[in-house]
Amino acid sequence: MRIVHAANLQFDKDGAHLWNQDQKIHHGLVRLGHFVYPFSINDRARMLSPVKSKTFGKGRANKALIETCRNVHPDLLILGHAQYISADTLREIRRILPQIRIGLWYVDPLWDEEEIRHLRDRTGVLDGLFCSTGGPLLESLATPDCPAAFIPSAVDAGIECHRAFDTPDSEILHDLLFFGRDKGEPGRREFLRELKSLLPELRVGYYGCLDRPGIFGWEKEQVIRRSKMALNLSRRSDVPLYSSSRIAELMGNGILTLTPRGAGLEELYAEDELVYFDQPADLAEKVRHFATHPAERIAVAKKGWERNHRDYNGTEIARFIVDLTRRDDAWKSAPWAGHIFPIS
Repeated sequence: MRIVHAANLQFDKDGAHLWNQDQKIHHGLVRLGHFVYPFSINDRARMLSPVKSKTFGKGRANKALIETCRNVHPDLLILGHAQYISADTLREIRRILPQIRIGLWYVDPLWDEEEIRHLRDRTGVLDGLFCSTGGPLLESLATPDCPAAFIPSAVDAGIECHRAFDTPDSEILHDLLFFGRDKGEPGRREFLRELKSLLPELRVGYYGCLDRPGIFGWEKEQVIRRSKMALNLSRRSDVPLYSSSRIAELMGNGILTLTPRGAGLEELYAEDELVYFDQPADLAEKVRHFATHPAERIAVAKKGWERNHRDYNGTEIARFIVDLTRRDDAWKSAPWAGHIFPIS
């Protein structure tokens, strides 16, 4: 098929955010054998603004997407984090191309009503909505004509290309690492401070938090590759199936990953693929255990890596999005297919 993928490919970051979900889903669509035309929404808005502002250029970007669809004549329009693309634009595209099917994927949290208002405003012109959150928050977005489906965070073998479980001890930099911001997140900051006090004897790397700078791109990959374990700490751990895409980036690079219980991720990852913990003290105890039991650490990390690259790669995520948007029953074979509303 012909597909226009209108997402945020972040050309302005010069490759620093190469692991973003937009790239992985785009690669997946291509690997399925489709012609996929990239439309990078925010970059296009900047290009079309006289002052290089995505806010001032969003009107022109909407017009450009309409013209792109007119020229490419796609069978599918797949949108990703398309806050700047209006419902009116989608209606105009449907008027020009009455047979087109439109799906939208979104991998930010769903608990802030103001942040997801644009999703509610667009379900009337969508054939499918795909989010990295499950449960009642996802169900609230579903309509009879627009199913709302959970999708896991995607990995890509060309992006998550490292196998930290194979790194020799002589190259290890950290016993544990965490990437993530704590600005405006007092709960996360306090958790990390407590963890730091509980692990004074271990080499723990904090990036983007506890007043330390973040790192990106290739440099970030090397830190993951040269560490034993990593913490997957999302802003909330009580929302069904929600995790930041950090989980795919870490597990996809073969590092043993530890995550809080509470989000029901056990439905996606077994206990021998991902390490679950309850409180900072429990986390510290498990970190110490795996730091001194390398065979166990490597076994769990490898199983988690295998699970991600087998079941949650960008090609399988893209296949699910395409199949459900087209109402092809093949979507039912996805391991996570039970998390869709209305229940089919």
